[in-house]
Amino acid sequence: MSGDGFAPNERTLVDVLSLEGFQSTLDARLSEALAIRTTLTEQMGREAPKLGNFPDAHYVGQRYLDLYDQHLDRVARVISAIEATRDAITTIIDNYETDEALRVADAKKIADALGDVGVPDGDRTNAG
Repeated sequence: MSGDGFAPNERTLVDVLSLEGFQSTLDARLSEALAIRTTLTEQMGREAPKLGNFPDAHYVGQRYLDLYDQHLDRVARVISAIEATRDAITTIIDNYETDEALRVADAKKIADALGDVGVPDGDRTNAG
């Protein structure tokens, strides 16, 4: 085995339908993450609550802004991770489908080439 856990000649099976299903799930999660970002930026906005001149008002307002920034950063990282995963899955599916199409094309070329080869008629003998 090599350092990555795969034997050099080990084949990897790809279930394209499962990958496409996972891609649909990622699309749904991406929509949710984008909706959260929209809610944070367009509906809530980065504005500290107006708490007046209470002794802890400044601290609470700053804490709110810090938490807001953290949430916005986390949502941005989730969006980036989902998009990177979708891109990787799309590449895997495309590569697999391309490889599969090449195999089918090669098999067709072989079948076409063999189709031109005829079986000679005549005396056939079987061993046995």
